Amino acid sequence: MIVAAHIPRFPLLMALLRARRPLDAPIALGPEPGAPQVVGECTPVAEAQGVEPGLRVGEALARCPALELVVPDPAAVAEEAEGMVRRLEELGAAVEPGPPGQAFFSADGLLRLHGGLDPLLRRTRAALPVGAGGRVGAAPGTFVAIQAARASAPDRQLTLRGGDDVRELLSSLPVARLVDDADVAPELVSTLRDLGITTLGRLSGLPARSVGARLGPAGHRAHRLARGIDDRPLAPRTPPAPLEQRFHFPQPVGARSALRAAARLLLGEIAASARARGRAIRALELRARLEGGGSWSRAMTLRDATADTERLDAAALPSLEEVQGSVEELRVRVDASGSLAGHQLTAIRSAADERSRRAGEAIRQVRAALGDEIILRAVEVEPWSRLPERRWALVPFDS
Repeated sequence: MIVAAHIPRFPLLMALLRARRPLDAPIALGPEPGAPQVVGECTPVAEAQGVEPGLRVGEALARCPALELVVPDPAAVAEEAEGMVRRLEELGAAVEPGPPGQAFFSADGLLRLHGGLDPLLRRTRAALPVGAGGRVGAAPGTFVAIQAARASAPDRQLTLRGGDDVRELLSSLPVARLVDDADVAPELVSTLRDLGITTLGRLSGLPARSVGARLGPAGHRAHRLARGIDDRPLAPRTPPAPLEQRFHFPQPVGARSALRAAARLLLGEIAASARARGRAIRALELRARLEGGGSWSRAMTLRDATADTERLDAAALPSLEEVQGSVEELRVRVDASGSLAGHQLTAIRSAADERSRRAGEAIRQVRAALGDEIILRAVEVEPWSRLPERRWALVPFDS
């Protein structure tokens, strides 16, 4: 049995929570800074008035003049999704994270630990964020399990043992669920609609040979999913070893040079922490809290695990050019679960490296005793300005 946890409209819910806006009003996610001007997920009230994800902002406002747009908060989404997966792993489960707000794990090996499937599902529901309307379902297959979770009530889990229960649930579902929950190509679903096949029940009723001949291997897989046959094995993640550093600017900063200086400082400190633990960094994420609400985040996976500051700088700093707006807080979060074993080390440290190391250690000790603001350097941010306070900015000194 596969257990699925699902929180409907998760990115929208996080944005509404940060903006302190209700779910029973016509609200939709606005476009991120620099992204195409289309709306994202919307509340049921907005959907009832014709608003759909992917509509141009102007068309959405024409359909619903009272529509309100909230700023997306991808950093909060990623943080809360990670917390949800971590709490599920504390149950002893090997969890495969899905899209934000979804997670899957196998119940095998956990039934005796928790006293059966129903107690396990109740503990799963208790691990979801409070007040988020989380749903839990279980079924023999990932695709069917997520459909069971979608169909369950917020206060009750739904278990499908197979056979008639699965066919009854899937028969009336739209074929669009194949795109949402099974990574089936949208072009295939569009072809099915053109052929008049709008539900999974109609798709499952077609002969498998005819579907495969007309639509190829992708159509054959969609036909099996519509019949409740999903033999894809789970791919649970290796729990990360997270390290995090953050820097709060005294005033919002939009200059790229100031952001790069702060990022270098954070990456240097987090690399030193990883080396002190004998670990290497496998993946990192930059998050920026923007002035006036909203956030920006960018995650990246390194080809080789490393604790070298220069390599981390080369991987992370170019993405700061994507930040649109002034930044109030910059945060770096890494997965330091890699190993330094197997990397070629220098036998003898050069004199210049040793001086640099000692100077860096002295600066870190001064900061630890007196605070980050005690050692600063001037960065030119507006060379054209005649006012010194606008031309130059003080940022943390990068050792």
